[in-house]
Amino acid sequence: MPVLCYHQIRNPTRADDATARTYIVRPSVFAKQMAALEDAGYTAITGDQLVEHMLRGAKLPRKPVLLTFDDASAGQYTHALPVLRRHRFTATFFVMTVVLGKPGWLTRGQVRALDRAGMTIGAHTWDHKAVPEYTGADWQTQVDEPIRELQRLVGHRVRLFAYPFGLYDRKAIPHLLRAGSRAAFQLADRLDRRHPLWTIRRIIVPELSGKQLLSEMRKDF
Repeated sequence: MPVLCYHQIRNPTRADDATARTYIVRPSVFAKQMAALEDAGYTAITGDQLVEHMLRGAKLPRKPVLLTFDDASAGQYTHALPVLRRHRFTATFFVMTVVLGKPGWLTRGQVRALDRAGMTIGAHTWDHKAVPEYTGADWQTQVDEPIRELQRLVGHRVRLFAYPFGLYDRKAIPHLLRAGSRAAFQLADRLDRRHPLWTIRRIIVPELSGKQLLSEMRKDF
């Protein structure tokens, strides 16, 4: 099943180098991608729907797709949300808490508004430190405290997690379980059959036409 990962939905600037631009999708391109998904018959599902399907075989729509957004850049609210609502798509937003309220990033009020709009809020650590580097207090700083902060913001449990840089490490599983998580998302690597709920695979979506995106989804999933 396709699981797509977006980062920044905005127009690039001269300050953006080639690497930065691989994570940027212009709002006009994003709108065309979402229209292509709807026209192709895709239904956006929640992360919890996918988890229930993996755990218990819960039924999914005929052509499901899971849309995810990492890091909490401002364009996810100002540009992506209106397009998602236009197409009646839901999505999961993995929030890095250190940036909240800073210029160019989501505010705490916007995180709450995303939740109220029917989007799912997930955790993406405090400051994007790679999980394989964690020792000692990092688990509290990067996992426990950000999840608690997000739960205070939205008023309910936050149970999905995305690994920074998509880097999965098996040692994270007991810490995520203790923090109340039920699944975690990586990037690119194949799902680990021993730990499927903790290695859900996504692909990063670059600037592609709608037709190109559909082709990539067929190839990668």
